[in-house]
Amino acid sequence: MRVRPWVAWRDRLDPQVFRCLHLFGLSREGLELARIARVRGVKLAVSPICWYEPRSLWKLSPHPLAGFQAVTAWVWRRSGAARLTRSCWRTELLNLADIVLPNSQLEAEQLRLVFGVDSQRLVPVPNGIEPRRFTKADPELFRRQVGWESYVLYAGRIEPRKNPLGLIRALSRCEAKRLPLVILGSVVPGHENYADQVARAIDQRGTERTRWLRGITHDDPLLASAMAAARVVALPSWFETPGLAALEAAAAGAAVVVTPYGSTREIFGDWVRYARPEDREGLAREVTAAWLEGAPVGLAEWVTSRYAWSETARLTREAYDRITA
Repeated sequence: MRVRPWVAWRDRLDPQVFRCLHLFGLSREGLELARIARVRGVKLAVSPICWYEPRSLWKLSPHPLAGFQAVTAWVWRRSGAARLTRSCWRTELLNLADIVLPNSQLEAEQLRLVFGVDSQRLVPVPNGIEPRRFTKADPELFRRQVGWESYVLYAGRIEPRKNPLGLIRALSRCEAKRLPLVILGSVVPGHENYADQVARAIDQRGTERTRWLRGITHDDPLLASAMAAARVVALPSWFETPGLAALEAAAAGAAVVVTPYGSTREIFGDWVRYARPEDREGLAREVTAAWLEGAPVGLAEWVTSRYAWSETARLTREAYDRITA
C-alpha cells in the first residue's frame, strides 16, 4: 500500500486511485471531504485528536457565563441526551468514518459517550516518536545556544491551553525561583495578548534565569538537543492526549512533569510526575522534586519500546487493511 499526502487543489477522490482517505483532526473542511468519500466509495479513517475537559472549558472561556454554558453543553453531550434531539457536524464526521483512531482508550471512551461512535469502529493508536532522534541527541548543541548546563524546559505552543504562563508564575515561587527555565515555542496567531503576558512574566521572574526562544521547528536538531540537555521538561497544559513533547522528553532522558488532565495517566502511569495547571504551588513543588530526583531509571527505554513511530505505523496500517480488505 502506497501512502501520500492529500493535495486539495490537485487530487480528486477517485476510488480507482485512492482506496482510503485518512483525516487528522476534526474540521468542517474534513466533513466535506468525508461526505465526498462516502458518495464515491472511498474508505475513511479519522484520527480525531479530540478531548473535552470541563476544567479547561471553564477556565479558558472569555467570561463566567460562557464558561457555564460550555460546561453545561459538555455535560449534556456526555449524557447522550444531545444525540436524541439533534446532531452536530463532528458527530456526522465521526459517524461517516469507517474506522476511528483515537490516541488512547480514554479518548475512545469519550468519543463513544459524547458522539455515539460505535465501539466496533474505535481502534486506539497512540502517538509515536522517532526514538533515535531523541535517545542519540547531542545536548551540547543547545547548551552552547542557551549557556546553561541544565534547566527546566517548556516546549510547545504559546497559547492559554498549553499554560506556559502558569508554569512561569509557578516557578517564580520559593525554591523554584532558582531553577533556570527555558521556554521554547512560537505564538499561536490570535494569542498575541497572551504572549505579551508571558513576556512580562519572564521579565518579572528575571531574564538571567528565564529564556524564551522562538522559531525552532520540530525538525530542527536544536529541539532534540534541548530535550536531551533539560533536567526536567514541564508541560502543565489544561489537557494532553498526550502531546508528542512529553514522549520525546522522556525518550531524551529528562524527568517529566505533565498535566493529569486528558489521557496522560493512561500513557505514562507512574513514570512521570503530575501537576494540575490551576495549582501553581503544587506545580512548583512537583517541578522542584523532579529536578532534585532526575528521571526515573529506565524511563527512556520504557517509552521508546512502546511509543515508537514504527509501532504507530504498524497499527495504522492494520487499520487501513481492516477497512479496505
